[in-house]
Amino acid sequence: MKKLISCLLLSALMLMGCNNSPSSFSDEISDSAQTEIDLLPENIIDDNYRNFYQIFVSSYYDSNGDKIGDLKGIDSKLNYIRDLGYTGIWLSPIFDSGTYHGYDTIDYLTIDEDLGTMDDLKKLVSDAHNLGIKIILDGVFNHTSYSCSWFKNALLAHQKKIRQEEITEEEKHYSNLYVFYDSLEEVKNAKVYKYAKAGGNDFYYECNFDTNMPELNFDEEMTYQKIQEVIEYYMNEADIDGFRLDATTYYYLDNADKNVEVLNRITKMVKDCKPNGYVVGECFKDQATIASYYRSNADSFFYFPGSSAYPDSFLLTSINDFKKNYLKGLNTLIETANGKIPAPFLDNHDMGRITKSKNIYETKIQLGVLGMLNGSTFNYYGDEIGMSSSENSSGGDANYRTHYFWDDETHTGECKNPAGSTAQIECYPDSKTQLKDPRSILNYVKKVNNLRNAFPAISRGTLVLNTQDSQVNASSSSLLSFTKTYNQETITIVINFSPTDSYEYDLSAKQVKTVLKVNDENQETEKENTLTLPSYGIAILA
Repeated sequence: MKKLISCLLLSALMLMGCNNSPSSFSDEISDSAQTEIDLLPENIIDDNYRNFYQIFVSSYYDSNGDKIGDLKGIDSKLNYIRDLGYTGIWLSPIFDSGTYHGYDTIDYLTIDEDLGTMDDLKKLVSDAHNLGIKIILDGVFNHTSYSCSWFKNALLAHQKKIRQEEITEEEKHYSNLYVFYDSLEEVKNAKVYKYAKAGGNDFYYECNFDTNMPELNFDEEMTYQKIQEVIEYYMNEADIDGFRLDATTYYYLDNADKNVEVLNRITKMVKDCKPNGYVVGECFKDQATIASYYRSNADSFFYFPGSSAYPDSFLLTSINDFKKNYLKGLNTLIETANGKIPAPFLDNHDMGRITKSKNIYETKIQLGVLGMLNGSTFNYYGDEIGMSSSENSSGGDANYRTHYFWDDETHTGECKNPAGSTAQIECYPDSKTQLKDPRSILNYVKKVNNLRNAFPAISRGTLVLNTQDSQVNASSSSLLSFTKTYNQETITIVINFSPTDSYEYDLSAKQVKTVLKVNDENQETEKENTLTLPSYGIAILA
């Protein structure tokens, strides 16, 4: 294996690997990596409770040797993704764009040529559906690129409007398509967060993210017509299954009531195409704000208070407080969704990866307890092989979007890092070796997903905390126990949050279905109706 930089314990433990062919990787896993969890029969329900895998397309797998990941590359890895237990994929923006990240759309109805073609997308979706995987696209609908034809038409129309020149009915709508201000006084009165002058024109436009990203005007009916055209095109022509809606708090900046109205209209567009189409929104805010956005008809909102973006994340807090915070966070997650589908996650393309400064066992247990939550879980590509974020912050977000490590020996399919990334990562595990290593993060994540696919109650069940459990309530215990019930099936989940100690758990009339371990050398034991659960172990009982 190519040695990048000398690693400490994490690199010694993270044996690495990849599959470079589109065939199933199951054949490449050594017999020792197969466990009872891998052999559990799947019980997957055709709904929107999924194990989602977020892919930053240009950094994932390169199919044509240009060092840029593409749709064909993802298509060739679908069996790899499905065998890891993922049943949904969220693709980063694939529309024609002027930047590597794709969040400044030039043409919504054209696929970025570096990423592929519409035919490539159609084949990817079709092949994914054959494997039981749903595909959702990134819907960047609150702003466009400055170079988008919509904006060019809007500039011309608005200039004619303020000059009181004769304009057509279509031009009237274009003149209001973006958030324009005809003077600096108007800008100041509106308390605009960020604005820019419209080139050589005598007016200004709102641009809360970047001057290259003008904000659309959601008081204008043409805005909805444009968005509907995009949604119908990809759902009807490519058969995609829904959208991740970018920056939902920016339709009307931080105006929850108005943004809920917009979300209702966009969600209806999706559901009109597919009644079971999935809409998950980005509301990069606190728990109370996310709860207010669940008043909309959208299916889900990402739960940021559990992610690496929050220092007090209930999933990422210190191990000493893990039990208490997980218990509170689990309840709050469910309550926030208010009967809809929670969307918990650990990290994504905008934040540091969870494996930064973590050891392998902490990384595993955090991925494990994420998998025990209700809703649709979202894993960021690379987390399943322990990729970490650069300590060097000068590269900004680009350092969170570095290439996937498939094979450190051949570099087959390896992509270049995004422009601007200065990432110097201590440990870049590749997936080829991890496939054959029963101790790897990759095989642990596969087991987590397999549990979710085998027991629908994990993601869908009604939660009841086992408050009468004396062993769990003991002050010295690191155990947490709760039940989930779905379709008359009740399971008990027991988690040992201790990094070092095993604990005994009274099974009473319960049967051990399986035990998920971070360290296979620490075996559970079952004797005289008592389960001894090893450190960082998770047991499923029925």
